Amino acid sequence: MKTAILVVAFALLLAPAAAQNAAGPQSGAPAGRLPTQPQPSDLGVKPDAPLLPYHYGRQPEAPLGEKFGNVAAVALLPNADLLVFNRNPDIAMVQYDSTGTIVRKAFNPNIAANAHGLRVDAHGNIWVIDSLPGVIYKLDGNGNVLKVFGTRGQNGPWDESKWNGMFNQPLDVAFDRNDNFYVIQSHGGTSGGSEGKAAAGSDPRVLKFDREGKYLASASLAHADGQYPTMHTVIVAPNGEVWTGDRHSRKIVIFDSNLRTRREISVPDMPCGFFADASGQLWMSSGRDGRILKLGWDGKVQGYMGQAGQGLNDIGEGHYLAVSRDQRDIWVADSTQAKVLHFVHN
Repeated sequence: MKTAILVVAFALLLAPAAAQNAAGPQSGAPAGRLPTQPQPSDLGVKPDAPLLPYHYGRQPEAPLGEKFGNVAAVALLPNADLLVFNRNPDIAMVQYDSTGTIVRKAFNPNIAANAHGLRVDAHGNIWVIDSLPGVIYKLDGNGNVLKVFGTRGQNGPWDESKWNGMFNQPLDVAFDRNDNFYVIQSHGGTSGGSEGKAAAGSDPRVLKFDREGKYLASASLAHADGQYPTMHTVIVAPNGEVWTGDRHSRKIVIFDSNLRTRREISVPDMPCGFFADASGQLWMSSGRDGRILKLGWDGKVQGYMGQAGQGLNDIGEGHYLAVSRDQRDIWVADSTQAKVLHFVHN
């Protein structure tokens, strides 16, 4: 009798695993390993929203026998190809097709000393941010430099009457419908790179320029306590508002298009990277909180996924992200684990 009970119990233990193996690996899973559903992080505040239906897909590999440096950003070209921007100067930018297969192995090697933000505008131009040296490059779709904004290796005290021609740790850039662009700067006082008269990261600010780079407006994002915040990401909402992410305060700071009025929204995780997909849906990567959030333009969390950690399918730091037009694929730049995470819709 005891033997029969043990046999039945053992069979019941095996049944879930057998059913999972019978179903086979989901699309895009690494060979020999079944994908797991991204789980919520233990950091930050658990959002009052459902888990998003994504699983882990194939991760892009570094080319030429190299390894990625800290992966700073990802961006999608108009043809849906993926650009990976990382801190290994020999492969600073690598281009992949939508499946993660390498298209171009060394896209602008050595373009940045401190790779940070990467965006593609409505015309297919690529914007590259070299943060500590304080410059932003505007490239065409083939990687040729069209313009350079900022003064390399220099910063200076802010002049309220005009732009001094220098950035103090630029991190991200966004665009409106009129091709004006907005730059957010300040990395919490991180030292190095600039040799100007202002302390590194001491002027947290969002700045507005016209399409030619003429300075139009700015707004300070300084904290009242004098601490240098990390103002990490910026995006333009469908109604023209400018949304900025204060990473350490877990706040979204919102301005009108002229950077005059201001309001704030608190979020459960640190806003590290904003992305608006082709449908206008807002997404956010949350840094070392390890989550990806799907947000409404009211700031409310509509869904989330992800788990902070250093394991195979954990998010070490969700620095920036990009989402495909059909929301099937989400690519996340994991800066601490030096890899690109790939999430695929179930």
